[in-house]
Amino acid sequence: MSIEAGKNPRDIILKPVVTEKSSILMDQGKFTFEVDPRANKTEIKIAIEAIFGVKVGS
Repeated sequence: MSIEAGKNPRDIILKPVVTEKSSILMDQGKFTFEVDPRANKTEIKIAIEAIFGVKVGS
């Protein structure tokens, strides 16, 4: 499955969430982002992998 044709991964991942709780998660190698509410989990996973060049675990 792929991102909808013509949709940029940066249109799905809007911005990082920076809070005290997300800072604790960052220390564990977990990151939080604000995403387009219309995006599904698969699209979000593909967008994260495309933008950051990482493999999403779960």
